[in-house]
Amino acid sequence: MTALVVLFLTGALAALGGLWASPRAVKEGVRLGLLLALGWLLFAPSSSAFLGLFVLDHLARAVGIVAVLAALLASFVGSRYLEKTGIRAFEYHALLAFSAMGVLAMAATPNLAVILVGLELLSLPLYALAALRYDAKSEEAALKYFLLGAVAAALYFYGLVLYFGATGSFAVGAVGEGPLFAAGMVLLLAGLFFKAAMIPFGWWAPDVYQGAPTPVTLYMAAGVKAAAFAALLRVVVGAGYGGVWIAVLALVVLLTVVYGNLAALAQAEAKRLLAYSSIAHAGYLALALFGPEPVPALGYYLLAYALSTGLAFAVLAQLDEGEGVAFGAVQGLIRKNPMLAGMLLIALLSLAGMPPFVGFWGKYLVFVEAARAGQYALLVIALLTAAVAAYYYLRLAAFAFFLPPEREEAIEVRPLASFTMGLVAFFILALGFFPAWGVQLLFGNGAPMR
Repeated sequence: MTALVVLFLTGALAALGGLWASPRAVKEGVRLGLLLALGWLLFAPSSSAFLGLFVLDHLARAVGIVAVLAALLASFVGSRYLEKTGIRAFEYHALLAFSAMGVLAMAATPNLAVILVGLELLSLPLYALAALRYDAKSEEAALKYFLLGAVAAALYFYGLVLYFGATGSFAVGAVGEGPLFAAGMVLLLAGLFFKAAMIPFGWWAPDVYQGAPTPVTLYMAAGVKAAAFAALLRVVVGAGYGGVWIAVLALVVLLTVVYGNLAALAQAEAKRLLAYSSIAHAGYLALALFGPEPVPALGYYLLAYALSTGLAFAVLAQLDEGEGVAFGAVQGLIRKNPMLAGMLLIALLSLAGMPPFVGFWGKYLVFVEAARAGQYALLVIALLTAAVAAYYYLRLAAFAFFLPPEREEAIEVRPLASFTMGLVAFFILALGFFPAWGVQLLFGNGAPMR
């Protein structure tokens, strides 16, 4: 609960500070607030507040850490991009803090009505963040995200009403039956599948990721997905539903991993490729939901994905002039800035799930949970599509390393952004060699490595 208050005060003070304080002061204040929230999440004991409506358990702690790390990364690597595109720093940072508060609120409650509140708290700032560049592409992305997000929220809300009508409760796991209950569950899951960018509800992701400012896309890819899967885990697993709901989840996972990876093969724009990759990763994440102990696997994969995709988008933010990042902008990156090329390679190899990077352990853990649940057919398909993913990641890396640049001009990166990307790359490698460190970071001693 304290972390929620810290994030709220950080966002509120940043919004007010924009009226009288310098942009740099607002930016540093938000970073300090995010670091305070991160420290609290790392070291505070498990607790609950408001009669159990908010619970700081292992799941909430892990998702909160991932969301705050994503917000910090988006802040530290985005300064150059903000100045290039004319985005006001105080708006950007205030909205980041409010959205991170929404992620934590959504992850830290076992109450479906409060999940809806968290969903809107994280979504409304993101709609504004997507439009902050004030050009046609950015505004189109924001409008698409807003309209489709409103539909998803309406589906969730209608499902919530039907769920309450069938069970008499908003609590996850309430006992219900009959068509009213089934319709409510379908609509609840549809709303959450939208936020997780799972097929057939993830069509928005490529257009929104491509059109939104690149640092915003970085945060969106990691933070929103973390919140959605926290809620999905509580609804699907915490409620103990089986049978037909597991079959529905399996079908959605199948469509997601197949469509996400096959569509990524046809892309010639780096942000759009990573958007389809994000859809595929949502499918892999959902494999953890089948297992008997999903929280460690889900939390670890979210951390691995946030670090890896965050580093990839951080590199793209240095290349983006406000018009997207075609493969031609990545071409010959090793000659224009070897450090950025190395960072991109580390991120792509980790996203592909190759050892010795942290992404390997993320995939390993969710695949183990699927195997423990007996989902062998789904597991085989996931492994095959992971091989497809490795191809398009390595293809993008080949553009950076083996093709001559379209323009020979060097790319300068600010020292703080370089240090931040280097630190993220270090953790990607360190947690690949010592995966138990990641479990300790997210869960302390409460969730041993399996």
